[in-house]
Amino acid sequence: MLVAGSVVMAFEEVCPDRIDLIHRNYRKLCNLLVDVEEWGQVVIINMLTRYARTQFTSPWKEDGIFDENEKAFYDSDSEEKQGQREAKPYIMDPDHRLLLRNTKPLLQSRNTAVVMAVAQLYWHLAPKHEVSIVTKSLVRLLRSHREVQYVVLQNIATMSIQRKGMFEPYMKSFYVRSTDATHIKTLKLEILTNLANEANISTILREFQTYVKSQDKAFAAATIQAIGRCATNISEVTDTCLNGLVLLLSNRDETVVAESVVVIKKLLQTQPTQHCDIIKHMAKLFDNITVPMARASILWLMGEYCERVPKIAPDVLRKMAKTFTAEEDIVKLQTVNLAAKLYLTNSKQTKLLTQYILNLGKYDQNYDIRDRTRFIRQLIVPSEKSGALNKYARRILLASKPAPVLESAFKDRDRFQLGTLSHSLNIKTTGYQELSDWPAVAPDPSVRNVEVIEPVRFLSETFLIYFIRVKRTILNLQLRCCSLESGSESEEESSRDLEKTSSDSEKSSSGSEASSSESESQQKKKKRAKKVTQRKSKQTAILQVSQITNYSH
Repeated sequence: MLVAGSVVMAFEEVCPDRIDLIHRNYRKLCNLLVDVEEWGQVVIINMLTRYARTQFTSPWKEDGIFDENEKAFYDSDSEEKQGQREAKPYIMDPDHRLLLRNTKPLLQSRNTAVVMAVAQLYWHLAPKHEVSIVTKSLVRLLRSHREVQYVVLQNIATMSIQRKGMFEPYMKSFYVRSTDATHIKTLKLEILTNLANEANISTILREFQTYVKSQDKAFAAATIQAIGRCATNISEVTDTCLNGLVLLLSNRDETVVAESVVVIKKLLQTQPTQHCDIIKHMAKLFDNITVPMARASILWLMGEYCERVPKIAPDVLRKMAKTFTAEEDIVKLQTVNLAAKLYLTNSKQTKLLTQYILNLGKYDQNYDIRDRTRFIRQLIVPSEKSGALNKYARRILLASKPAPVLESAFKDRDRFQLGTLSHSLNIKTTGYQELSDWPAVAPDPSVRNVEVIEPVRFLSETFLIYFIRVKRTILNLQLRCCSLESGSESEEESSRDLEKTSSDSEKSSSGSEASSSESESQQKKKKRAKKVTQRKSKQTAILQVSQITNYSH
């Protein structure tokens, strides 16, 4: 069994596309999975996963839905089946079921790679109602080392996007611990956000409130992003999340404040008319915020909704004109945009400010800012060179923009096979083999049938029978020879005995009676022993003949 894994590994390296070589060995490999060594199991499972996607139909779709417009030939049939919909039940191929059944026990393996291989096999091959059996095994792996947790959490994050119900009962297993590394915390946060719904959102938000206070700034910023996603996905808690984010604007940590501003900006785009007070509150905090991304986000909000805050936006532009040269490039670009939008909506108050800012940007060291400034000047200021372009300036700069969609970073990773390096890195790596789509019609399953061939006999039946007969005749001849030899030996012994007795009688006619009686008893014992040995030889020969005759029959 130790050789099977090595053989499949060699096959994967030499000719992984030769699926025709797997047909006859498919069932054997399925049955050998439990007995193969652990790393060989991983290789075989991955190979069989790719094989199954080419040989079996999809278990995820329902085929043959009854057409309501189709009528039966007889009225009675149409009345009985009226209003009913018939669907052809999906019948799983026995070989498909064999693979799922033989890999299920491996979920209890001590090797995390084997458990992960079985989990991805069920995810890509099993019916939807059977995939949940891998959940408990994957959660068990979270008690392992940090490196194992990272890979398992990445796969769970992808799985939880499509099937939240699988991991919702184990939600507490994804709560962040103080001893977790930052990348582990971020992945758990991602999974909790994917599992959020109307029933558990209150519990998750209470957990997020604790995470925001973390000393890990990167994790705290990721938590704020997660709160924004929850507010976008669940409309019932949008206002609650917004109010909580506004409270974070007074936090001492600049990273938390900056991330809160960015998330609030995205949330306000969904309902801009209902949250003018929040925009005003952010404008008041503008002087205290020093993070460039946060300042740029507030300037973008001022310019996007300048008509709803006509008194505050010009004052913010005035402050920016004083500090324009000392700002970061991203803040300068948003200042130019704010000046252009205010020039189009409130040119009386902001015309001079706009010209001043455009002159500063014209001679800035950054060529992006210089290019942007010249473009804005030609667009909003009418001149002979611009022609009719400035007529469309309002439509270009003040056009309504779609609200951003806050999505999971793992949403597009489902295009890669789970458990692969490509899935972990979210790029197609060298040597990655894509899973093929399910075939519309299953190929011929008879290619996996293996004919049982009897072993080739060394001797033909005719020759064997002839050999047995010859052996039997030889044994018969041996029996006859034994009988003849025994007869001749008995005659010789009798003649010798007579000669001895006659000579003895002549020599000592007057011998004692005791000595004659002893010699006669010894001779009788010798004769009896010879007869016993002859009988045993005959019996063994008869047994051999009977065995040979039985075998021939």
